[in-house]
Amino acid sequence: MNGKKPVLVTTWFGSFLLKGKDVLDERLFPKDPGSIAERRMAVKEGKVLQEEEELASQTDEKILVNTKRLSSLGEVTSMDVEPPSPKDRSYGMGLLQEALRLEGKEALRGSVERDKHLAKAVDAIQDLNETLNILTERIGDWYSLHYPELVDREDEMLELIKKHGDRDTMMGITGEHNDSVGSELGEREKLLLQTMAGQILDIRSYREELQEYVKETMEDIAPTLTALTGPKLGGELIAHAGSLKKLAMMPSSTIQVLGAEKSLFKHLEKGTPPPKHGYILQHPFVHRSAPEVRGKVARMFANKIAIASRIDQFGGEDRGDILKSELKRRIDKLDG
Repeated sequence: MNGKKPVLVTTWFGSFLLKGKDVLDERLFPKDPGSIAERRMAVKEGKVLQEEEELASQTDEKILVNTKRLSSLGEVTSMDVEPPSPKDRSYGMGLLQEALRLEGKEALRGSVERDKHLAKAVDAIQDLNETLNILTERIGDWYSLHYPELVDREDEMLELIKKHGDRDTMMGITGEHNDSVGSELGEREKLLLQTMAGQILDIRSYREELQEYVKETMEDIAPTLTALTGPKLGGELIAHAGSLKKLAMMPSSTIQVLGAEKSLFKHLEKGTPPPKHGYILQHPFVHRSAPEVRGKVARMFANKIAIASRIDQFGGEDRGDILKSELKRRIDKLDG
């Protein structure tokens, strides 16, 4: 009985409606590696191709399909069917090889989850923080040879150096009058310092872009964790763990000391007191707690972080504000 029904079959180069050995209808794919790769990926994702829908709609007969993916179009059968060969339709194997290459490239690109990009951005921010601290200290030390009084005004220093260079020009612009004890500044040194100040300001601006990216990405991929910890701390925890999934799989005791590995190794090797907290110390819930209860607060906080990361990773309604309120009530009882 089944042998009398048309069977819908899809190969890498096209879709065919077969009845026995006869091809009732067909839809060949474009002879383009990208188009073929796109359709192969769609099939792997369980999607029904447009060509398959067209063939199924071309007949009034009930059709059979040879895969559960197409069960919406017909009855699934295990019957063996033999579609035309690619050679019969002038499709060379070189075309398939190129399509497979593109498919693999796209699969590799798609395998890099957004939290991996987030982790790299967090690492970059930490590197920039170190670089900015070093460069800001360096330019302050250098410029103090010329205008030591300005170095105490760090917030203005970089902009003033970039725009005006020497102290006489600065004081002429700002209307200040200062008998500086610094030495004169040569034209070459002035230009070098102006360039350095500009680069430091550019790095600061780029750091702000990265921080905004981290904030937006955290709110998108980990809203529960973000509401609980804030985007900065949450991002650092994900970056240190390696991914949101890895963080979600960690026990709360491990989360509690993330970032304190050196102290933990020292405890294991030399018997020093074990660390009670790592990155989470920076959160007000922990660092504002009384010293005698700080360890307990850190444990409770780490437990909530574990719950939040699992909600975000494995699906569930955003409960960040609820977890935060519950934690705050418990901390208030400890401090009270």
